[in-house]
Amino acid sequence: MRWLIFALLVVRCSLAFAQADTTRVPNSTNGWYLSPHGTIRILLLFVEIEYDQSPSRDPQPNGSENWPKHQLPKWKDEVFDPQPAAAYFAQVTRYYHDMSLGRYTVLGDYIDTILTLRESEYPTVGNAHGIGVLAVKEANKMGTLRTHHHLSIADFDLWNRGGRPGMPKHLGADDPHSYDHVMVITRNSGLTHNQGSVDQGSPGKLFGYESDSQSRFGGMYAMPYEILQHEYNHLLFGGNNFHVGGGNAAQFSSYFPFLQGGWSMMGGSNSSLLTGNAWDRDRLGWRAADASLRIHARSSNGTEVNSDIDPYNGDTGVFVLRDFMTTGDAVRIRLPFLPENEYAQWIWLENHQTYKRNGILSDIFHYEQIMPCVSGIVPGIHAYLQVDRDNRYGTDIYGQHSDYLRPIPANGNFDLEVRTTTETFECLWPGPTTPFDVSTSRDANPLTGQQDLELPLRTGGEGKLNRSTHMVPRIEYRDGKKVDQGQFYGHSRQVFTPTGVRKLGMTTNPSSANMLTLLNQGGNAMNRYGPPDNRVVHLNGIAVELLEQRANGDIAMRVRNDDRRIEHNLRWCADSIVLHPSSYHDRTALTIASGARLTLDRSRTPTQLQRVGGTDNKPWYSAPTRFVIAGGATVVGERNCELELTNESVIHVMPGARLDLHTKAKVNVQSGSRIIVHAGGELNARAKVLRKLRKQGRVVELSQ
Repeated sequence: MRWLIFALLVVRCSLAFAQADTTRVPNSTNGWYLSPHGTIRILLLFVEIEYDQSPSRDPQPNGSENWPKHQLPKWKDEVFDPQPAAAYFAQVTRYYHDMSLGRYTVLGDYIDTILTLRESEYPTVGNAHGIGVLAVKEANKMGTLRTHHHLSIADFDLWNRGGRPGMPKHLGADDPHSYDHVMVITRNSGLTHNQGSVDQGSPGKLFGYESDSQSRFGGMYAMPYEILQHEYNHLLFGGNNFHVGGGNAAQFSSYFPFLQGGWSMMGGSNSSLLTGNAWDRDRLGWRAADASLRIHARSSNGTEVNSDIDPYNGDTGVFVLRDFMTTGDAVRIRLPFLPENEYAQWIWLENHQTYKRNGILSDIFHYEQIMPCVSGIVPGIHAYLQVDRDNRYGTDIYGQHSDYLRPIPANGNFDLEVRTTTETFECLWPGPTTPFDVSTSRDANPLTGQQDLELPLRTGGEGKLNRSTHMVPRIEYRDGKKVDQGQFYGHSRQVFTPTGVRKLGMTTNPSSANMLTLLNQGGNAMNRYGPPDNRVVHLNGIAVELLEQRANGDIAMRVRNDDRRIEHNLRWCADSIVLHPSSYHDRTALTIASGARLTLDRSRTPTQLQRVGGTDNKPWYSAPTRFVIAGGATVVGERNCELELTNESVIHVMPGARLDLHTKAKVNVQSGSRIIVHAGGELNARAKVLRKLRKQGRVVELSQ
């Protein structure tokens, strides 16, 4: 939205959900300028421009198959249903009914003739975002309102004007009447396909009446579905700082240096799934009629349980998620160890059974129905991380920043090796791209690597990164095999399933640990690498393991809080990693099993915006990894395991901590890397190995 400027307030409120006063204190469930509850009806105007003075300016001079010249679009009846019904046909009406679990109905009707704006009559027709004012002037020549379904102004005035952000919106007609929302869709204006904007306010008197809000969109080739629902959703959620799930842009602030994809009602053309998510529903107060809890799932015996959980305080056991789209079930896991002055983080889990099983048209990957190259969605668990943004109640609910949700694809995080050559991708509108290589063994980076559903930054010798230099990940060579399947827009490999990738934990890729944040705008680190940004990865023992998918689509999962055993090769990279003691005093904080290797390495994925050493051809945008074994924590390396430190990585064995490596364990500390044992810490390994490492300066023991 082009006109919104926000002051970010620092007042925070932690009142419990049940105590919220939604009538006197702003609450997100009341919506921003429109209510997300009840029924609203939108008046829709279809417009074309006649470039009678400068025909060369016409971006669509001959019309298109879906919108012929001088006619209404063929999809005119597929936008809104006009009246309440037991089931809905039109795409936008159905979307809101499905997403809100029946709590919000968006109806509409259209003026039953095309409105033609002649350039000679309207000299300002080139102002794309002012097209609504001109459309109203042209419509007024009709004399009276005439819609396809013979509705009157009263049918479009169901809510009182003047709704304030976060405050209750009131049902009832205005005096004089005011349209609740007027929407204009143009065939051939400066708003090319899938562009648009929205405003609180009126484009002028339409048949004698103003409107409470307005929007305008370009629909050159088809219904501008993505931008239409994205912009309209601003009126429910808030301003540009709510861009997320594929809806953000480089010029807006973000909690991560990489633009995020994923899925959300505030997503858009870069979304993977076309649905909203559980955060969206929670924000707007959309729960199923039979749900008594804010965030809910089922127990193994089928009863409703609170699934907003804190495993470190004992919220463990088996949870059953029914289909998210039809029931609203979800699990949210609070991540431990983050200081009070840093952003809180949670992991969300949703069971998407997909449109083929639940009948929800939007429960699908973005382009799979029109592009056979896309790997279609499969039923399973979709995961993402929430950063900050838990303020649903109070005076600061419309502040904070974009990209507050980061997807956690099941196929993990990796360092990408970008090639210097270009190739032509074929999937999703062919064009040139820079391919990249991924080795699932060498490049695995669960803590700080890139994932499918975000836009990597192009790194080089310029010394500073900026999100405007991102690339869309298209062609990849994964273990040497070419993948050109538009995976940024959704891929079956991103879904957790009981028969595929079934576990998310401390020792898996991806990881259950918190993520590094870097609040930034462009190339500016807004918190200067300090709080409230999270600049330390705190390892935890939280693990989620899928147990089964039942015949009806329900997925049972076990949540644990002490899963700390590495049984495969694992590579950890981050500027700072802390391993805390197990919450069970008789258990180790980490075990490296026989035959497994733990490598501490430097991240080749940027964790900072400024260059941190290296060469022009191979610059570092991350610090060497510092791994801290906190006091009270014990790391055990079993027989025939391996501990490897490379690229200046350092282990700190803090006072009260222990690193116990079997005499048959392999310890590989490369030049420049070190193990530092602080006074009161303890390092046990084969004596001969320790003597050699001490002599090389790769084991350092501090006396105080």
